[in-house]
Amino acid sequence: MPLPVAQLRLASERKLAVVATTLILLPGVLWAYIDHSLVNEPWVRVLLHSTRAAQLLVWLAGIVLIRRAQSRQALERVLFGLALGIVAFLGTNAWLRPADNFMPLRIIILISIGTFVVYPYRFKLQLIAWLALAVTTASLLWGHYTSMPGVERYAFVLNFVLAGVLGMMIARNREALDRDLDEALVRERHEIEGRERAAAALKTLEGIIPICSYCHEVRTEAGAWEQLDSYVRSRTEAQFSHGICPHCAAEHFPRHFPRPPGA
Repeated sequence: MPLPVAQLRLASERKLAVVATTLILLPGVLWAYIDHSLVNEPWVRVLLHSTRAAQLLVWLAGIVLIRRAQSRQALERVLFGLALGIVAFLGTNAWLRPADNFMPLRIIILISIGTFVVYPYRFKLQLIAWLALAVTTASLLWGHYTSMPGVERYAFVLNFVLAGVLGMMIARNREALDRDLDEALVRERHEIEGRERAAAALKTLEGIIPICSYCHEVRTEAGAWEQLDSYVRSRTEAQFSHGICPHCAAEHFPRHFPRPPGA
């Protein structure tokens, strides 16, 4: 039996979320070697390695929770938490790195558009995650990267905003497509239910019906004999309205009804 469309979409979104989470979080763990070569203070190295270890644990927990999500709402909650976690890891790692190392800013540009494109959840949640990234980025630019040249700072902010706007456009377009698809599925389901109701209402009598030559009772499938009107009424949507034909009226009520010509 084929799975409903909603379950197929949820399974597809879970697979996409697993791949996206792996591509975002797992490579960051491999940067521990770069962190070790960039940072000289032992306590900063310990903090950076701790954040990388926490990143690995978040990745593992995220994969488990994504696969266990049995509804779109549950999946959205997991993805929203992962998005905020990614923003927190980016900000923490950037603060712990030297102020003259601008490599994390390049990743932030990618995350600015990825916030809207990577995870399939509601636009409102995507916007909240992007705003959290924007606040984190602003604190880095004006609190940590103070030696960054003004031209480069301006170019970064412009690219960050443009990437976010592009991501918003893609996300809104995908949301509109999903909404149109949901409405089309609802209409199709209503049409199918309507056809099924119509098919159930169209009861017909088929085949040879055994009927008595004298009293006109009909033999049922169980072998009992039933009045013709009851037999038809129980197997179709037809209803009977009793009356009297001219021949029977003249035969049973001759004083009131003359016999019709040719009778």
